[in-house]
Amino acid sequence: MTDDRSASADVRPRSALPLLVAILSLIVAGGALLASYNNATKFAASQERAAAVPPPDPAVEQMKQTLASLQQAVQGIQAEQKRQAAQFGDAQQKTSAQQGEQKLISDQLGALSARVNSLESARAESPAQATQPAPAPQRRTRR
Repeated sequence: MTDDRSASADVRPRSALPLLVAILSLIVAGGALLASYNNATKFAASQERAAAVPPPDPAVEQMKQTLASLQQAVQGIQAEQKRQAAQFGDAQQKTSAQQGEQKLISDQLGALSARVNSLESARAESPAQATQPAPAPQRRTRR
């Protein structure tokens, strides 16, 4: 039984707290980049009004690339989280099935034990009856 407990302990997923902190950090960073991007575009729009043709801003492109990579990282983390949740569900199902099988075997063992006990008690009673002297058969004599 201790082997089953240690095996089920190995199946348990690790704490989700570090994963959640990482996701939240990525979301906050993405939001900050998006806010910076929005401010940069507003600033660029006001610059366009002031000047006819402003030069392209390399910082905006860098922000876009950073935001895209952050979005990909978040999607990868979410996919991994779903995969681990599916594995955990499978492990729970297997554990539940094993527990059901163990209960069935335990019930069968209990029934078998009760049968053995009843047979033993019947056997113990049977020699007690056999020790009583049986009436001796009478021989017939010829006259």
